Order: sequence, then C-alpha cells, then structure tokens
Amino acid sequence: MRARSLAAALAALLLAPGAGAAQRARAAAGAVHGTVADAATGQPVAGATVRIHELGRREVSHADGSFHFDALPAGAYTVAAERIGYAPAGEAVRVAGGETVRVSIHLAPSALQLSAVVATGTGRERGGDETYRPTTVVGGAELRRQLGATVAATVAGEPGIAMRYNGPGASQPVIRGLGGDRVLVLEDGQRTGDIAGSAADHGVMVEPLTAERIEVVRGPAGLLYGSNALGGVINVIREEVPRSRPDRLSGAVSLQGESASEGFAGGASLLGGIGGWALRGEASARRAGDTRTPLGDLPSTDLAGYSLGAGASRAGADGFAGLAIRDYAMEYGVPGTFRGEDIPGAHQGGVDLDVRRTALRGQAAYLSRVGPFGSIEADLNLVRFRHHELERGTDGSEFVGTSFLQYTGTMNLVGRHRHEGAFRNEGAVGLWAFGKDLEVGGLATGSRSARQWSLAGFVYEELSRGRWGLEVGARYDWTRVVPGDDRAVAGIAVETRDFGAFAGSAAAVYRLGGGWQAGARLARSFRTPSIEELFSRGPHLAAYSYEVGNPRLEPETGLGADLFVRVSRPGFDGELTAYRNAIGGFIYYAPTGELDPRFGRYPVYQARGDDARFTGAEGRIQWEPVRAWVVEATGGYVRGDLRGGDGYDPLPAIPPARGALRLRRDVPRWFLEAGVESAARQDRVFRGLSGDGTPLETPTAGYTLLNASAGMRWDARGALHTVTLSADNLTDAVWRDHLSRIREVAPQPGLNLRLLYRVDF
Repeated sequence: MRARSLAAALAALLLAPGAGAAQRARAAAGAVHGTVADAATGQPVAGATVRIHELGRREVSHADGSFHFDALPAGAYTVAAERIGYAPAGEAVRVAGGETVRVSIHLAPSALQLSAVVATGTGRERGGDETYRPTTVVGGAELRRQLGATVAATVAGEPGIAMRYNGPGASQPVIRGLGGDRVLVLEDGQRTGDIAGSAADHGVMVEPLTAERIEVVRGPAGLLYGSNALGGVINVIREEVPRSRPDRLSGAVSLQGESASEGFAGGASLLGGIGGWALRGEASARRAGDTRTPLGDLPSTDLAGYSLGAGASRAGADGFAGLAIRDYAMEYGVPGTFRGEDIPGAHQGGVDLDVRRTALRGQAAYLSRVGPFGSIEADLNLVRFRHHELERGTDGSEFVGTSFLQYTGTMNLVGRHRHEGAFRNEGAVGLWAFGKDLEVGGLATGSRSARQWSLAGFVYEELSRGRWGLEVGARYDWTRVVPGDDRAVAGIAVETRDFGAFAGSAAAVYRLGGGWQAGARLARSFRTPSIEELFSRGPHLAAYSYEVGNPRLEPETGLGADLFVRVSRPGFDGELTAYRNAIGGFIYYAPTGELDPRFGRYPVYQARGDDARFTGAEGRIQWEPVRAWVVEATGGYVRGDLRGGDGYDPLPAIPPARGALRLRRDVPRWFLEAGVESAARQDRVFRGLSGDGTPLETPTAGYTLLNASAGMRWDARGALHTVTLSADNLTDAVWRDHLSRIREVAPQPGLNLRLLYRVDF
C-alpha cells in the first residue's frame, strides 16, 4: 500500500460534503453569542476556552470576555467554558434556525484542577463528570507543570501510568502494567503510524509542547479506535483540522527550557479564517544534550527534532470538510555505556536513531439528519514513517543496523445519533479500516517485511434515565497478516495468517447524589499478534536482544473488570478505581537460556503466549480545606502474574506501588506547590535466566523524591500569559526506576529545573 494510491479516495470521501454545507449554512444557521466573566468580581475573563460539546467546536474569549459561535445547525447544546485558575462552568441552550442565543457564563475561582471536556472513547465531547470510564485529562495548569520532552514523560505521574525508559527519546507509556501496542497512542483520535510499540528502543513520535490537552483512558475502553488497547488509550489533542471558522485570530506560543539536559524547546500555533476557510498552522523544535544524573552524564541520550503542521477546512451549519498535513522528525540516542561500564546487553557506545513521520489527514462531518443518524463523520489518515538505527563499528564508523519504512492508512466512517425522551439515548455506528506496509532493511536486523490489513465494524450506545447511566459497545475485527519473506522461523513454516474476533464492553453508573457516583465496567478485548511477534528472527541491537518470533501465535483475549467511585463536591474531588484484567495467550518474549548464534553476546528471546492477569487499584483526590489551599494525593498499584508450570509467577517489567502527596496554594494570578513522590521496592521480579545464568530481572529499591513548582498568570491585551518553574528531584537523589532498561548501571536524572513560558491569545 502506498500513500499515493489512497489520495484519490481521500479527496472523494472528505471534500464532497463541503460544498453543500457552505451553500446551505447562511439559510439555516443559528448562533450563540456570549460572555465569560469572573463570578466573584464580575470582570470579563479573557483567554477562556469555550466549547459546544455536541459539535466539537471551540472558541477563545476576547479581551472583553465575549465569544461567538456562528453557523450553528438548529438543536440543543451545552456551551462550556474553562480557564486556568477557575472551575469549569456551562449553560444549556437551544438554537433555532436564524436565531442568535445570548448566554453569560460565570467562572468561579477554584484551586482544584477540573476538566470541562473529555472526547476520547466517548463518541463525542462531553463534560468530565459524564464519562463511564477511568479518565484523566492533562491540560491547563497541570499540563504546564508536567510538560516533558515526550508524551510518556508528560503523563507518567498520573495514577496508574508509568514510563518505560531507555533514555529520554526512547520512552514509552505503560498503563496498568501494560505497554507496547497494548497502549494505543493517538493524535486527534487517529493512530500515529509510528513503530513505538514494537521495541523498547522506539519512542512515541508525537511532540507534546503544542498539545491543547492529553486525555488518558485507563483500561480496555478504546472500541472506537481498535480492539487491541488492553492497557488504555492516550490521545494528544490539537484539533489539526478546524471544525469551524473562528471569528478572530487565536493561538499560543510556548518556550521551554530544562537544566538536566540543557534542553530547549519552542513552539507556536495559529488558528484563523480567510473568507470561508478556517486555517491552522503550527511549528515547534526541540533540542537537548546528554542527560545529567547524580553520578554523571549519561552518554548517547541527546535528542533534536522538529514538528510542522498545517490544516484548512470549509465549514458551515451543515458541517465541515478539511485537510491537514504534519511533518515530524527526531534524532535521539539510546545509551550503551555509563562511566566506562557497559550496560548489560547494550551496543557499546550506544545507538543513534533517526526517524521521520509525515502524515496527511482528511476529515469531514455532515451535521444534518440522514435517516436514523443526526450526523455522519468521515476520517482518513495516511502516514509515511521512516526509522534508521545507526550502529557503530569497531573502527568507530556508523552503519545502518536496522531500518524501517512503513506506510499506514486508517479510515473511519461513523454515524451518530441522539434522542431525548423518557430515556436519553445517544450512540454511534461505524466502520473502520486499516492497512500497513512494513519494509525492513539494514545490516543487523531481525525483523521482517510484511503487510497487514484490518476491517472492523462497531456500535456504541449510551442510555440514561434519572440517576442511572448505561453504556454498551461491541466491535468485530478481522485482520490478515501477509509475510514478505517465506523463510521458516525456528523451524516453523511462515504463511499468511487471518484473525477475527468480537470485542465488547458494558458499563453502568449510578449517581448517588451529593456529587457521588459509583459504577462498574466489564470489557472483552482482542489483540492480534504483531508482525514482529510472528516473524522476527535476528538481533535487535538497540533493544539488547536477539528476538525470535512464533508464526503459530494465537490472538490475545482479555476480560477486564473495573469498579469505581467518584465524587465532585465544592472543595473536594476524587476518584478511586479497582480493576482486574485476565489475558489469555498473553504474548511476551521468553528467554531461551541461549546466546545469539551470530554475535554470541545477546540473549535469545522467543515469542510465546501464556495466560496472565493484572490486578490493581489507582486513585486521586483533591481537597481544598481552606480557600485556595489544596492537598492532592495520587497513587497506584498493579500486580502482574504469568501462568507457569506451578501456578502463577511474576511478570517482568511491572512497576512498583507508587504515590505522590502535594500541597498547593493556587489563586487565579499565581500558585506555589511542593510535594513528595515515592515508589516502593519492587522485589516481585521475573525468574528467568539469561544465557550466562544471571537473572534477567533483579529487585529495585524504593525511592522518595522532593519536587516543587511555582507560577504566575496575567492578562495583557486579551492574552493569557503563564510562567511555570518546576523543580524535580530537589535533593539530587540517586534513584532507579524499575522500568528503566539501564538501571543496573545508570540511575535516573538528577535535579532538573524546568521553565515554561506560554501565551494564549
């Protein structure tokens, strides 16, 4: 499959609705005009983000607090506003054709961090208290405090989320003990098209600096995006294709620096309109040196890259149609030595990786009724991804050890409906298609070329009446994997494989009153073996291993259950979740006890599937005992077990119990925060042995880190300016993360000062 062969389908599918929408908008359009004001002083609030949930439309309030939504189809909507330093608020409105509705939204100052919107896995945008699943939104002040060089580093402090670390560039998120492609990373609801989930030396190729927010759904709740998301979904939201034409120019500029790597990043985004077009542009760049640890610098951990994006759309009352393009490039290192000592199994001197991702996206929506559907949306995403791993020979020269060239295409066609009556009912029915063409090369590669095709159909429904809410979803996936090389793997014949299965979920929420909710969720998930797990045979030097696939692998099937309690009251907000996820045929690379036949250095691992189970709990509370003072506590624990000959044994790379306690003084103009972050000792380790008889995994000591942050916010000419200074590991303590692949030799980063300036206008 090639991007050119799908370009014609992109234009035909996505641009057709635009002409009719533009012509009919003037006749049938309604409007919502309003203001955002401070509930305590009555003064206008500039720089507030105002949304219409049902349409996914967004505006920013002006210097006088005003906002304008024009060209709206007739209907009932929720208009919600949020801004740093205030609690979200909203108003319900009903718009008729040709009518302008006026609203006034008053935001109350609040030190609690609450989200006004969640879009991931819900079928549409909705209020943060309306979701049926454990969801975290990292945005606003929290995103500014936690912003790291990668998506994984930015979300790693959230409940139930950890980071697999192989240097700053080669970091991956882990949710509830699950990583790789069991955690689906999205950009505006679409797959990124990179190969982050295939190996420990591959990073997530998405720049977090210019993100509006990052939504995290924990557990198998990604039916709208794919059935393989057993761990969860991370969605980086930018709104690259504008859904409406803004009434004025808006955007953001960010500058960030950090001390531990002497790193610097800068980025800007603009959204405006010309004639009937909505236009968006974005640019960012990032550079960092080797990471400083309390014991010295860690070589081969530098990085440098850029990201460019542009989008345009035509929009009217009946819908919109648009295109966006993004070009992302990054060079980063994977360490091999520290203070003259080789990292076990690593390539001496480290490995340099050079990646580039180019994506073309088309998106369209028709917002008028078509049969049973109130709206129909189409989305098509084409990605070209190139990845080179540069090894060093004994003479110091570089060569391409492994290279990947991957083309992917994803298509979604979704019809949505909504009905108000005795029951409120809304949902979606959709078709999903995915294709991947992977070409592998290089002088020392163990992966193989292959193609993959997938088709799926899904249905998602929500019902609510009174205090009860019910959500159900079902999906059927079919996948075909076609090898590009028919050589046998470990004596097993290689052939085309077909996979198919149902996935589904059901959840119920009961609103107890007084801001309390309780709920439960059951989910069945399905994951197809990856190309690498099926067909690999050879060294993966940057991952410190010699990997052998298994062409006979069967799909993973997961059965998960969540129980959760939420509360949102004045001065108090919290959520506690307990879960269990049993996965049949859990695929992992088991050590064979041998060293590779080619180099005699790397331990040999072969893919196999055994039953596994993950049990744990996670939670977060925010308490405001005194006005503008907040105590925040977060925590999470997961136990991972793998069925062995005598029962269940510990799984490898399971994070220890972790928690954090913070005290924050937060007012609309400034904040101060101090806290501790701790992890317990992890001594439940995998019992396998390497080829020379040494343990593959050893216990990791616990640690406690002191952190602090402070910031200022001010308005100037209708723009919101923020400066945030964060200090991680204030005492420069030596600590080792159990998910770090280099922990046997090198510790994690030392004292790190991060300074971020951002202006939103």
